[in-house]
Amino acid sequence: MDKELRALLREAGTDTAGHTPRIFRMAVDGDRAELGRLFAGGLVHQVHDRLQDQLRELVKMEAPARQFTAAELERAAQERLQGTPAEAYGVWVFHPWSGRLVHLLDEAEFARVRTDRNRNKITTEEQQLLATKKVGVIGLSVGRSVAMALALERSFGEIRLADHDRLDLSNLNRIKAGAHELGLNKCVATAREIAEIDPFLKVVCFPEGIDRGNIDAFLTEGGKLDILVEECDSVDIKILARQHAKAHRIPVVMDTSDRGMLDVERFDLEPDRPLLHGLIDHLDLAAAATARTNEEKLPFLAPMAGMDALSPRMKASLVEVGQSILTWPQLATGVQLGGALVGDVHRRIVLGEMNGSGRWYVDLEELVTGTTGVVMDGRTAPDDHADASDPAEEESYRTHAPLAVTAAAARIPDALALRMAEAARLAPSADNMQPWKVRHKDGHLLLHHDRARSRSALDSESMIPHISLGMCLENMLLASAGAGTVMEPALFPASDDPSLIAVLYPAGGRGPSALDGALAAQIAARHTDRTHGNGGPLRPGDPDALQAAVAAIPGAALHLTVDRSEIDRIADLCGKADRLRIMNEHGHAEFFTKQLRWSHEEAVRSGDGLDIETLELTATERVGLRMASSSLAMRTIRRVSGGKALEKLTANAVRSASAVALLTMPRIDDVHCLEGGRAAQRLWLKATELGLAVHPLSAPIFLARPARRPQDPSLTAPERAEALALYTELTEVFRLRAGEPVFMVRLSRTAGPSTRSVRRPLNAVYTTNDH
Repeated sequence: MDKELRALLREAGTDTAGHTPRIFRMAVDGDRAELGRLFAGGLVHQVHDRLQDQLRELVKMEAPARQFTAAELERAAQERLQGTPAEAYGVWVFHPWSGRLVHLLDEAEFARVRTDRNRNKITTEEQQLLATKKVGVIGLSVGRSVAMALALERSFGEIRLADHDRLDLSNLNRIKAGAHELGLNKCVATAREIAEIDPFLKVVCFPEGIDRGNIDAFLTEGGKLDILVEECDSVDIKILARQHAKAHRIPVVMDTSDRGMLDVERFDLEPDRPLLHGLIDHLDLAAAATARTNEEKLPFLAPMAGMDALSPRMKASLVEVGQSILTWPQLATGVQLGGALVGDVHRRIVLGEMNGSGRWYVDLEELVTGTTGVVMDGRTAPDDHADASDPAEEESYRTHAPLAVTAAAARIPDALALRMAEAARLAPSADNMQPWKVRHKDGHLLLHHDRARSRSALDSESMIPHISLGMCLENMLLASAGAGTVMEPALFPASDDPSLIAVLYPAGGRGPSALDGALAAQIAARHTDRTHGNGGPLRPGDPDALQAAVAAIPGAALHLTVDRSEIDRIADLCGKADRLRIMNEHGHAEFFTKQLRWSHEEAVRSGDGLDIETLELTATERVGLRMASSSLAMRTIRRVSGGKALEKLTANAVRSASAVALLTMPRIDDVHCLEGGRAAQRLWLKATELGLAVHPLSAPIFLARPARRPQDPSLTAPERAEALALYTELTEVFRLRAGEPVFMVRLSRTAGPSTRSVRRPLNAVYTTNDH
């Protein structure tokens, strides 16, 4: 026995010292002899004997109504020994890992005293029932707080612990452990702590963790578990544990340590209940076993954790994972709360007091606000913005006449007007907001600016919608040319109606060019393509063809780069500009409350906005965008100067480009932005004809406008400085000596987008005469 004990204790404090305490009863000869050998071998480092205190507590608890004097209490404690020497009463418990020997009451009396303060929140009968229960805990970060809460309440007779991981220093922000335990298996560390509180509780460790080979043994060997607590990080084990728990009809409880989220699945009462309430039914669960990267895990983790319901700071932190922080955060307060929640629900389930399945939140920040009101962090449904036209503007569409066009101008036939209106509807626009209305009035076509669809705190000059309206105008002109009729636009013809952008009428006297006819043929095929390119070069004639298309617009100049180092610089500055836009208070609100559509179905309903499917996001990027949508999360990201992950989406896409094209105009005003939009549309249509994918990249340009206005309140001082620096770098990359940038795109060769943007129906943008 000496050799065995020495082997066990040789590396005291490590895993080899085990987790099971040795219990000695002095009335047993073998125990007395073995304890003597421990002393003789120098293996006992500390003796802790407070048996008399325990006896005094026991006496008082057995006669709670009696008021003992000190002498009476001491005498009653001695009588409790019934002549047995104090050192032989109860048990001596030896903890091999610490060399500590502790004198305790034996199990029945020990349990009576240790749980006395549970009564009558837990009755004596309930305590006895709890002592027959078996619970399993998988994952011992959050799980350790659960295990300790259960052990402290003595809510089980047997607990099974599973975790292959070891304690690291970074765990000590939330796990109650000493620095001397670093490197220790988490199962062993937890089991030792339980043993030091209550050596009579049965603890079974699975330090190898859970896998397909041992999950059933964990759940059933030595008796089926009454409850499984699942707190592991592994996607496949989360699913595997639930599949087998369901098969054995064992309820599963989980806490996420964020917002006090508690999840309960009563497979014992509902054997047909879908895993995780059906949240992952749409996924290939077999694929979870091979998920190793974040990209592969996120489709499972997102619905499991309920990403939309995460706290703002957790969302902010998830955006920063892999950038400014290593992994997702967990706080001791959240972990301890989770232990309390699971412990409470475990007790009520096994006592038959709670029978429901579901997900609950005990969010202290919402429950304990310290204020008289609650600030909600939500998104306005896109439908609230879809057709929020200004009534005054609606009236102007009906009453104003095209002042600059004489009544003698040739009329546009209804069929041609309809064709041109359909082309207008198909035009691209910033964030697909389609800020136009087309009216066929008195034989002329009127293009109006629907200001309600384009208001932006970052664009008080309406630069962005005027570029979009220019694209719409060019589509209308080209559609007419494609039908054999050349149109002339009169720009901003009504001084008393700022919404009227152009009046179109037949020019007469000349036919359309072949180039315009070819471009018109691409109107329906043109689309935005955000998929990554293959980086292949442009064909030899492509640059000249693109230049020729743009040259038709007076003052427009096309600057093209195919240099890889320049494209990389543009990728970096575009990524930074997009990050700046999203992190800006106004840009964030506009993008997430007005522009983005979270599903294709939502985009179809509204007929506008950025369909998330067109962003061509990976699962990781989609979750990151969801996290970034929280204004409170973004506030935290700004506070810690984070957000670098927000740069990657655009930057990586630009790096895949074959070329980047920048359009300039002589100056920035309403007319030149409109004409710049026309040139941009011609560039886009020609690129479509050439088989090139087009992805607009104009954030560095648009952000420079408010940045160049010192009194513009939409940017903070640091944001203004960064926006100006990015704009300056952009002009340096293209070596601009004259002209103002108005539009930029990446040109790529791709396999094509998975989804195309939707458009509002024709009757939402086009009216004729007084209808």
